[in-house]
Amino acid sequence: MKKILPVAVAAAFTAAAFLPMKADAKTLRMGLLVSNKSLAYKAAEKLAEHVKAKTGGAYTIKLFPSQQLGSGKEMMQMLKLGTLDLYQGTNAQPTYFKEGRNFGAISAPYCFQSQAEFIKFLDSPLFAEMVGQFAAGGVKLVGYMGARSPRAITTAKTPVRSPADMKGLKMRVPGSPPFVAFFKALGAIPTPMPFSEFFTAAKTGLVEGQDNGIEVVYPRGLYSVQKYFSKTDHALGAWMLFVGEKKAQKWPDSLKKAVNEGLKAAAAYSDAELAKSMAAAFKGVKEKGMTVIDVDKKPFIAVARTVWKGLDGSKWDKGFMDRVQKQLAEYRK
Repeated sequence: MKKILPVAVAAAFTAAAFLPMKADAKTLRMGLLVSNKSLAYKAAEKLAEHVKAKTGGAYTIKLFPSQQLGSGKEMMQMLKLGTLDLYQGTNAQPTYFKEGRNFGAISAPYCFQSQAEFIKFLDSPLFAEMVGQFAAGGVKLVGYMGARSPRAITTAKTPVRSPADMKGLKMRVPGSPPFVAFFKALGAIPTPMPFSEFFTAAKTGLVEGQDNGIEVVYPRGLYSVQKYFSKTDHALGAWMLFVGEKKAQKWPDSLKKAVNEGLKAAAAYSDAELAKSMAAAFKGVKEKGMTVIDVDKKPFIAVARTVWKGLDGSKWDKGFMDRVQKQLAEYRK
């Protein structure tokens, strides 16, 4: 992947004017969803190393993995309030705020046909429009921090090979409305909850399974409470770097430049390592006793498209998914 940071996003971020930072504010706190064993964490380390080197040690980034500072929604809110400096989140999480409602369309199950297509979309005028709308809410999406592994369905007792196998299954899902609607349409019983609560919920039988990519399943040890990994690949996306407007306004240009350059380095590292990391993770879960299942995606895709229609105009602007698909159709010619 040659494009690491969406041009329109980076340009908007770089062009902003910033005031000098206070002398006592040299350590930037960065919240992460992932564990310190994950590839995404290593990418964040690359960002931190670059910022420290390029600012001559004047600024350092302290990483807080595994939702130590709160759930994804809570950390996004902390950015808005100015109590957190940076956050490594996903392309779905702007939907926590009304200004990011249209991100619901691009995080909806099966919106994209390939990861390359998703990355190309990040450099489109339509995506730049979305980023601009989101920034009005007090949080900025700085840019792309590396691709994520495709989301899959994991379960404890029931192997999932078709939508029919989902009927009645209690599933932990993220709070994103498209995901809740998708799993409900599959016949499952979606149970939104922070990922940090999943292990307890699985052990007590509150939920049967969850959905996440192999990059989360293996490092976080989900094989201890899950038996089956069904490769539905129902969502493609990326790690994104977010900053709070209140904090970022105080950054000097030198820090601004270091963060932008470090973000590119982090994304390049992550993308170069992803395939190798996924292969090792699949090998690891199999050795731990998980059964990996290849599924026919067509029936799942058909369900997803009915979900899109039901959410149009309520969870994203009316007709916005059509605009996204029209843009993607251009790439597919």
